[in-house]
Amino acid sequence: MKRRALVTGACGFIGGHLVERLLEDGWEVRATDLPKADRSRLSADAAWKPADLSRRETMAPVVQGMDVVFHTAGVTDASEPWELLYEANVLGTEYLLEAARGAGVERIVSWSSYGVYGKIKKDLRPLDETRPVRPSEALGRSMAMQDAVVWRYHEAGLPATVLRPSMPYGPRARGGFAGVIRRVSRLPVVPVPMNRTRRAMSVHVKDVARAASFVAQRQDTLGEEYNLTDDGRYTTRAFLALLAEALGKRSVPVPASRSLLKGGAWLTVDFVPSNSKIKSLDFRFVFPDPRSGIPETIEELRREGYLN
Repeated sequence: MKRRALVTGACGFIGGHLVERLLEDGWEVRATDLPKADRSRLSADAAWKPADLSRRETMAPVVQGMDVVFHTAGVTDASEPWELLYEANVLGTEYLLEAARGAGVERIVSWSSYGVYGKIKKDLRPLDETRPVRPSEALGRSMAMQDAVVWRYHEAGLPATVLRPSMPYGPRARGGFAGVIRRVSRLPVVPVPMNRTRRAMSVHVKDVARAASFVAQRQDTLGEEYNLTDDGRYTTRAFLALLAEALGKRSVPVPASRSLLKGGAWLTVDFVPSNSKIKSLDFRFVFPDPRSGIPETIEELRREGYLN
């Protein structure tokens, strides 16, 4: 019998790719998102059942009969007011897990953020899952509080795993790296500031989806947190040069410039992200370096009309 999975935020960038990955891996998938969410790119092979995390009464029907809940839904825009961040990320997760425990769900795979680690400057030690959680901004605080809800339910008997992707990119993306690619694509020549040495964090969305399916099928991942980031360790200037090359544009070194790598939380950082924990389980990234994933992403974004 197929295992049954619920994907929250299924109409979003990560959620949509996760639905497809789970279907490929043989899961029976129920997709949920807000009733008015755009379902134009949601796989027709997934059952659709709308729900609203902010409405407690909508949670019980959507989790009923599910084996695993993949919780990707939430507010990730750092500009949103605290009230919305708390309602969606903290209370919404509370309502979902409360209903999941009542329905006898076997386990939760929940999404978190590097923002829970807070601002870390000029630290060359690999940032792994042992780093203390010290969020310094509202979005990071809401995600840390969401994680605390997940671990409270884990201790109460609802097994959980937490994933912390860095900046995801890939087909169907909007904003984040896709927004950077769009800005760079409009330039006749790409200025590469030689003074920018911060690192660009990245992970392909298909690897995020693969990792979620992977951890959900292992018992040794219960009660664990995993950072998800590729092996790319590009400085800002090296990453911009890579984008220019992939877009077929000439790059020009400049002594100082405002970085084009803006528009997404944790897009560039001063620390070295570590993915050694997930790789210790023999998980292998299909796109271990953005050099292998960016060209495909650009091709897809062009096909979608996003770069026109």
